[in-house]
Amino acid sequence: MKRFSVSVDEDLAEWIESQADQRGVSKAKIIRDSVETARATGLVKSDASNQHEAGEILDRLEALETRVAALEQTPLGTTDNSSDGTEGIVSAFAEQIEDSPPRTEHGKQAVVQTFSLLLEDGPLRTGELKERLYPEFEETFSNADSMWESIRRYFEEIPGIEKTGHGEYDAAPAQVVQGA
Repeated sequence: MKRFSVSVDEDLAEWIESQADQRGVSKAKIIRDSVETARATGLVKSDASNQHEAGEILDRLEALETRVAALEQTPLGTTDNSSDGTEGIVSAFAEQIEDSPPRTEHGKQAVVQTFSLLLEDGPLRTGELKERLYPEFEETFSNADSMWESIRRYFEEIPGIEKTGHGEYDAAPAQVVQGA
């Protein structure tokens, strides 16, 4: 994944920070999602009419994100106000896989850690996930490939982790079953 440095005006910086707080993800994730949305919808064009339309769509998207954030709650039924904004959704994710594969404790921990990494920095490629996960689990898995194969096969069955492209995964927090 390539890295870029960007400068934004104060209003845009505040919007990025508020979206990151609301969604419980990193500011980089908000920027990546925004760029991907603009690219996928073709909203990045130079004509004034398209910029006006893009502004209306972004306003609607922001309003919807606000509503979704208000609906997503921690397993205890209260809004998540944790300092990093991700603790409640990661806990809910961990709870929903308690009675499902993988069956080993270290396998479950690896899946939860995968979700947490994707939530914070996703989407991520397989190689980067293996590189970041394996050091935590090298005592329980023989190598990074066996670790990955032990957990990856369950991702389709687990709400909250989705394959977004060839060899690329991302968190889907809206799919996590709250209060499981």
